[in-house]
Amino acid sequence: MRPSDFPEEDAAAVAAHERAQFARSALENLFDVSPDAIFVTDTEGVIRGANPRAAELFGHTQADLYGQPIENLVPERFRRQHPGHRENYNAHPRARQMGAAMNLFGLRKDGTEFPVDIMLKPMESLSGPIVLSFVRDVTEQRSALEALRHNDQQLRTIVESVRDYAIYLLDRDGCVMTWNPGAQGIKGYTAEEIQGLHFSRFFTQEDVERGRPAELMRLAAARGRVEEEGWRVRKDGSRFWADTILTVIRDSTGEISGYAKVTRDFTDRKRAEEAVMLQLSSALLANMDVRKLLGAISASLREVVPHDYATLALYDRATQTMIVEFLNAGESESRSGDVRIEMHGSVAEEVFRTHEPVILDQIQGSHFSQESMRHFTELGMQSGCCVPLIHRGEAIGTLSVTSQTPAFFAQREAEMLTQIAGQVAMAVSNAMVFRQIADLRDRLSQEKQYLQEEINVENRFEDIVGESAGLRRVLKEIETVAPTDATVLIQGETGTGKELLARAIHRLSPRNERTFIKLNCAAIPAGLLESELFGHEKGAFTGAIARKMGRLELAHEGTLFLDEVGEMPLDLQPKLLRALQEREFERLGGTRAISVNVRLIAATNRDLAQMVAEKQFRSDLFYRLKVFPIFSPPLRERTSDIPVLVRHFVSSHSRRMGKSIETIPSETMAALVRWPWPGNIRELENFLERAVILTRGSVLYVPLAELETSVANEESALAESPTLQTAEREHILRVLREAKGQIGGDDGAAARLGLKRTTLNSKLKKLGIERSDYM
Repeated sequence: MRPSDFPEEDAAAVAAHERAQFARSALENLFDVSPDAIFVTDTEGVIRGANPRAAELFGHTQADLYGQPIENLVPERFRRQHPGHRENYNAHPRARQMGAAMNLFGLRKDGTEFPVDIMLKPMESLSGPIVLSFVRDVTEQRSALEALRHNDQQLRTIVESVRDYAIYLLDRDGCVMTWNPGAQGIKGYTAEEIQGLHFSRFFTQEDVERGRPAELMRLAAARGRVEEEGWRVRKDGSRFWADTILTVIRDSTGEISGYAKVTRDFTDRKRAEEAVMLQLSSALLANMDVRKLLGAISASLREVVPHDYATLALYDRATQTMIVEFLNAGESESRSGDVRIEMHGSVAEEVFRTHEPVILDQIQGSHFSQESMRHFTELGMQSGCCVPLIHRGEAIGTLSVTSQTPAFFAQREAEMLTQIAGQVAMAVSNAMVFRQIADLRDRLSQEKQYLQEEINVENRFEDIVGESAGLRRVLKEIETVAPTDATVLIQGETGTGKELLARAIHRLSPRNERTFIKLNCAAIPAGLLESELFGHEKGAFTGAIARKMGRLELAHEGTLFLDEVGEMPLDLQPKLLRALQEREFERLGGTRAISVNVRLIAATNRDLAQMVAEKQFRSDLFYRLKVFPIFSPPLRERTSDIPVLVRHFVSSHSRRMGKSIETIPSETMAALVRWPWPGNIRELENFLERAVILTRGSVLYVPLAELETSVANEESALAESPTLQTAEREHILRVLREAKGQIGGDDGAAARLGLKRTTLNSKLKKLGIERSDYM
């Protein structure tokens, strides 16, 4: 084949041909597998093609269908009109979709008829115009529609008979579709006036402007139904208080097809509630005392539910009893003080448990405990009504009204009392909260001094003094972990400043504006440590004359520092672990769970891993504490910091004692640097404080004779306890790994630890650290 002069055009033509072939193949496959019957007819209505589904649906073979007039597939009663319809269609060919509201039927070969939907599509072919007819069997859809119409008629009959409720349907856009007589009576519109209009016209202008109608439709779609109370507008513009329920309606595919709306006029009830709540609000603002508030409640209730006595019973969870307060509505003083009744067998128990009201036609002789009724019968009460007080979904007590007349209360009074009980519960709950706030204010005043003692530390803890590489390494770790909420375990010898490091972590954390609470587990007797940590309720043990907050509760939103955590008794450790994991605890002698959010920092000079192995410390608590371990280096590994610390302590103590010490002899400083300081920074500070006391002039006098300089004593001072060797070994291994095994150099492990290279090599040999341990 001769090469083309236009290769690009040839390639495009080939591609177009391939696309046409693909499209033709796809159409042929669709024709064969379509679930709808497909016919190809010419302008005379003669069948020129039919797919397998067409032969199956009409009971013919495909060969039998070819050449037949399409009218043969139409019931005889429609055939006379069919040619006219075809001529009109040929004159104005157009696509016609299915579901065109035409009552169409097909005729099978056996003479049976079935309902169909038909879609027509005109097309051009090489032999002239043709029409594609897509035929769908809708027998099941028509049967379901007929059943739906029947059910709809039954429902319509029921709805039309309801006069006290407005019941109507909305389409998916919120326009009114149906309208019952109850809706006309409540809202004032006739069915002809309102159908097709949007239901937002029933809302106040304020609700319309803030999009409340659309919001209710959205909530109903999300939840299935939504119920609310609010002001609505009648046709004449007047307002009424409505209780409404909006329910979404979905079709078989799950799509929203409309909404059902039910409305009831509660205007009378609303006005009665408003009158009662106005008086309750005034009483609430005037006095926060529960007993005095009860008098106002009783007087307000009297206007809507006549009674002789109103009784308020509040549940006391600690004793599982009801504390009863009641007031004669005709008097100004309380009838009783603190009356308690047992829950078991009382009417209050049933109301409290079921959240349902109880009406007593006869108090005397009822099936409830007569002992629990004694405070009523002594006043001559013969009948009563009791409803639950529910605040934020939880029953807090009961509200009762009683009368000296038998069978005085009916269902209407119970309903009215139930409606306003929620508001009464809120008022009483607020009064109780105010009383709790007053109690809390007194308690905080008592705890103020304790908190100040805990958080007010000496100035020396405000800054960390030192410049050695080992200290800088620790400070870098603190800077890394402080912004997080991770638990930190500070390990190191006594006197190395573990508390100072803990305070630095707190100061650099997001909790720095909250309290830093310290608890030294070694300084408090084991029997009192639980009370100090978790607090206790009044009467929890002998000597517990008042409720006390524990350190864990005081540290809420702040930091709790457990010093000497290795001294915590084994039986207390699981309780601490649970409090850390669950973030809640109970005071000693209490039953209420108290939620806390604390950041924990622990410190120890003991080898907790060894204690775990010896079963002296719980492993689960150890791993919970050891989230981020920090090793506080001893002073003998920070010799370069000793001159800085000496000058700092001398300046601090001399200023406090009113002395002016200007010079520290060089030989004195050298001796101080040489001494191993087995007591670490604490020993150094105490020694210098004594030196400042002994100094008479401007030159620091140090009793050097007190420093043991013999090699034997030095070795004794340097002797490390086995409990610290493991912690130091882990610390050195971690630094070696971070230095990638490099010992010397500016970025080596020795420089990071603040040690000489030879000193570090000696320690590696002494601690049995091999290169394979860290590489």
